[in-house]
Amino acid sequence: MERVEPGRPVAANVRVDQVLEIATRLFTERGYDAASIRDLAAELAMRPSSLYHHFPGKQHILFAICFGMQQDFNATVMPRLRAEAGPVERIEDVIRQHVLFSLARKGEVLVNIRERRSLPPDLRARVNALRREYRDAVASVIEDGRRQGLFQVPDPKLAAMAILDMANGLVQWFEPRDDQDRERAASAYAAAAVALLRGWGPEIGLSPWSST
Repeated sequence: MERVEPGRPVAANVRVDQVLEIATRLFTERGYDAASIRDLAAELAMRPSSLYHHFPGKQHILFAICFGMQQDFNATVMPRLRAEAGPVERIEDVIRQHVLFSLARKGEVLVNIRERRSLPPDLRARVNALRREYRDAVASVIEDGRRQGLFQVPDPKLAAMAILDMANGLVQWFEPRDDQDRERAASAYAAAAVALLRGWGPEIGLSPWSST
């Protein structure tokens, strides 16, 4: 597949970032399966053949949305995990940024959460590799906190999955009215993540999931 840069023209007066923006909206509103290339071309006032010239198929448009979003997410959020701060502060900061990024790029995040399964295995694996990179980095910070006695978790990877699932869930229902709403939600979820890690307790192991 040819790499398509966001600023590159697809057809006269249409750019790749416009294609991805409209595709994100259609996939969010209708679902990936229900939104066709013809629908997308009609929204852009262009021929379907012009889209096929740069994207071999609809699945490659979905991949461009999911992979591009996940790359941007990791580049924005993961440096917070490497900051010169303690585990509690790093978890608070990363979950706060996770929520803010997700609300700012809500359409792409929802497409990645809901529609990523429709990607062919090779393309889905590339997106999932980025997601695992983030999850494992969060788990590493949780392990640091566990060793220092700050977090009460028997399985850092499972704990990372739990707090990330919590953060991912917010974007699926929350409709902020303004930036203050976003900030309040981000701060609340950051505090909730730390509270969960501090109070998890050794009796909640759920060890069958620990190897996933």
